[in-house]
Amino acid sequence: MTLWLLESTALALSIFITTMLLWLGLTVLFNGKRHNSIVLLSTAGLLAAAVFFLSHTMILGIGFTETGPGMDFWWRVAWLPLPIAPYAWLLTVLRYADLSPAQRMVYRRWRIALGVGCALLVSVFWFGNPFPHYENLLYARILNTQHAWWFAGAPVMLWLYLPYSVACYLAPIVALRTRAAPHSPHVHARPWLVAISLVLMSVGLVVGIIVAWAAHQPGPLAAITRLNRAVLLADDLVVLALCALALVLLGRAIVGFEVFTERPLPRRGFFRQWRRTVILNAGFAIAVAFAYRLQLPPIYSLMLTTTLAATMFALFSWRIFAEHEEFLAVLRPFVASMHLRERLLSGRSGDADIRTLFEALCRDVLEAQRACLILDSADVSGRLQRIGYRWSDSAEVVRTLNLSDERGQVQTLLLGPKSGGGDYTAEEMDVARAATQRIADLFAGEQVARLAMSLLRRRIAEVKVLGAQNRRVLHDEVLPQLHAAILRLEACGNAEAMSALTGAHKTLSAMVRQMGAAAPERLEREGLVVALRRALEHDFHDVFESVEWRVDESAAARITRDVPPFVGEVVFAAAQEAIRNAARHGRGGDGTRPLRLTIEMGWSGGLRLVVQDDGVGVGTSGRKENEGTGSGLLFHSTMLAVVGGQMTVESVTDQGTSVVIKVPESALTV
Repeated sequence: MTLWLLESTALALSIFITTMLLWLGLTVLFNGKRHNSIVLLSTAGLLAAAVFFLSHTMILGIGFTETGPGMDFWWRVAWLPLPIAPYAWLLTVLRYADLSPAQRMVYRRWRIALGVGCALLVSVFWFGNPFPHYENLLYARILNTQHAWWFAGAPVMLWLYLPYSVACYLAPIVALRTRAAPHSPHVHARPWLVAISLVLMSVGLVVGIIVAWAAHQPGPLAAITRLNRAVLLADDLVVLALCALALVLLGRAIVGFEVFTERPLPRRGFFRQWRRTVILNAGFAIAVAFAYRLQLPPIYSLMLTTTLAATMFALFSWRIFAEHEEFLAVLRPFVASMHLRERLLSGRSGDADIRTLFEALCRDVLEAQRACLILDSADVSGRLQRIGYRWSDSAEVVRTLNLSDERGQVQTLLLGPKSGGGDYTAEEMDVARAATQRIADLFAGEQVARLAMSLLRRRIAEVKVLGAQNRRVLHDEVLPQLHAAILRLEACGNAEAMSALTGAHKTLSAMVRQMGAAAPERLEREGLVVALRRALEHDFHDVFESVEWRVDESAAARITRDVPPFVGEVVFAAAQEAIRNAARHGRGGDGTRPLRLTIEMGWSGGLRLVVQDDGVGVGTSGRKENEGTGSGLLFHSTMLAVVGGQMTVESVTDQGTSVVIKVPESALTV
């Protein structure tokens, strides 16, 4: 039972290592820079190791004391990748060592010498005549004759391969122990590579001990005792366990620190895939190995493999969906609307929304304990503005990211330690650079838009005040002076000068009346409701067959009380334009068509004004092309947007047009 358990466990470990090496090798090949020498070397080493453990699995599955037509093939295939894998590891890992020029020369000699040894071993293991066939190895009496000792290949294995493999793993350990450069991109991966090299070197030493022990056993290997066979399997289990440990460490270094791929990888996604792959392949290897060792009927093994494959596929599909949901949850703050228009129109600051976006970046994407984004713009006190996430002036800074554009450096991102430890990957730095630039652009864009909006409102207010002053000067000073001058000229009998002044007086009087109609004085005295009703009665009394007012008295009182004169004037002008458009275009080409107008004013979270007619509608066939371009409504819609309101136009053919003006309560308090 003990022997069976040892054989089954060894087979399961061998299957696990084979599948994981194949997964890692293909992952590096497909996700790395394929034209990079490190990627190609690491892929060659991983796949060579996978070929060796594939042969090892086949030999264990058949039984290492059995002979057959395929055993000699797998025996030779097993020895071919053995020199390649250590040498590929040497060449790959030395690329991550920060060596001085003198050290590079020394290790260059190491590479050349070990490269010659690799070529020699490949020639001996695959093409050399002294290398035994598997059947000869099993039945050769190791200690009886010196010829059998040589024929078994023991001197080649013990005195050439073992020092070669130890040297291939020892050289990277020594090289990686050198002091790393301050900003080396793989400084945090170096301890992992050293640990892997130590484990692999231990594997070589253990294998040497096993081979030396097996070579000195009396009798052929085919006649080995059960006790010695159990000892040999136990030693094999130790080697396999060390190889599995090195493999797990290597996978963690690849998915966690981007070694061998030479480009940023989605760290979280690959780490989760690696963890799930390890668990699923371990379960798969155990199930397959023990099912095979139990010698179940083939249908059992087939159904077990099919069931496991279907279960693994279902789990992967579920995790893909779950990761998609998690990705959308993380992505949502970065693609959601920042409600810039609403904030600008309502006067609400957007700092809270931008800080929330920055916190989502630091917490969910970078997993930083604290961070700070320093912007190039200054506040009113002249200090640089900053957005902080759990930040304090005494916080530790582990990474600094300078963001720049055509003007040079414009933002600086300071990052504290990661929540789970470790270092920030190149992928995370790329994401941080893009996201912080967007945050900075949003912050700067909102400030510019807010400043432009403030200047526009101030300019409109100045124009309003200036227009009122000019109207008062013209009405109270200029027109009386012109009238007095006309009277004097009339007394003097100068008809020509009097005619010129009379024309100027009429022109100015018309301008004053037009300015008064645009902004009636009673708008400030009596409020928006009364001013609009008086303007309708004065200017449009004979245009509509009927005018219906729907104004609640309490709403009218509140509108009069709460709507500022500046906002009221903009709303008044927009309502006048809507009434004027209804009067001009409501009948279309039929001047005899009856036209009715309805004006509704109310208060629902702010001012709501509706101007509705039952005419032909906007853009219908009955409307002439030269009757208007809509620029008036566009202008007043823009003016309403400036003060925080909005205008919408709804039109149905032959059923009329409805113009809805809304100004939220928040805009009336600005």
